[in-house]
Amino acid sequence: MSLSGRSRARRSQDAAFAAADFVALLREFLDAHAALSEVLTQGHPETISFDQVRELVGGDDRAVLYRLKEKSHGLFRGDALGPGSVRREALFDITIGSLFHEAMTMRESLYQREVYAPRAAELREEADEESESLLSELDRILERTMSRLTEVVSEVRILLAQTRDQLRRLLIERSGERVVTRCLLSRADQVDAAFPEGLTGLLERMHGSTVLGLIEAARAELESAYFLEAIRTLRQATVEVDAPRAEIDQLTLYAEGMQAILDGDYRTSISTLEAWAETGAPAAEGDFSRLASAVVGRLGRLVVDDARGTEIAANAKQLQLRLDTALPPSDG
Repeated sequence: MSLSGRSRARRSQDAAFAAADFVALLREFLDAHAALSEVLTQGHPETISFDQVRELVGGDDRAVLYRLKEKSHGLFRGDALGPGSVRREALFDITIGSLFHEAMTMRESLYQREVYAPRAAELREEADEESESLLSELDRILERTMSRLTEVVSEVRILLAQTRDQLRRLLIERSGERVVTRCLLSRADQVDAAFPEGLTGLLERMHGSTVLGLIEAARAELESAYFLEAIRTLRQATVEVDAPRAEIDQLTLYAEGMQAILDGDYRTSISTLEAWAETGAPAAEGDFSRLASAVVGRLGRLVVDDARGTEIAANAKQLQLRLDTALPPSDG
């Protein structure tokens, strides 16, 4: 590989790692939003208990809000003075941090209400004159804490919504990262609950239309060799009015052909991938063609005990040659 080729490969690898880190952050946000929303939708702050938030908001990796904060800091904390898109990431990080610390305030307020207040009441029954002033001061502290609880819960609700809105902007900026779209599709229920426009509306904002978002998700699934998942996503895309049928059909043929190999149905795989090649897709889908060629090239070793193994091996070799011929020359 040439120096320029190695440089491109390194940049591509770095971009893949960055995308994976963002997807991990996205998963944590969706989990945190679901858990926190369940607590906040119970109505009046008086109905929220310390036990409900003790595992949600904590100071280590057992708490989802802590993990979310740490992942955000790891990704965005050093970029506060960068260009516009980076400043948006820094703003998202600040919002995440504010959400975490306000939620911690809510947690500590609930702890004081449920642990300190009853204990102070017990101590007052047997308090002497010397202890009375201390208990009175503690009462004033607890009263101030409780009076702010409604305000704190309201601030957590607002910050959760603002965090979601900042995340939406980052998702739109990352519409070209297929693994991000794939993550959203795999968490459809959580996305529907977190974003007012739901998954379909979010895909439309990211990709211009829902169907294009589904196709990008299907491509991400194909790139990760999740062929059955890609087939389901492509079927979902076909119901859209503006679905590009030719592209969907091509990708479906590829997915079905590759899945047939995993199922051990080699004859169906070869015939299906041949149909895919007939569409002219291999010339445009270089990465898919290379994977298909590599896999088909090994079929001869897998069919030695098959009664029609010689025929299957010959057809596989012919298909491999066809796929390789369609590929553009690689950068050496």
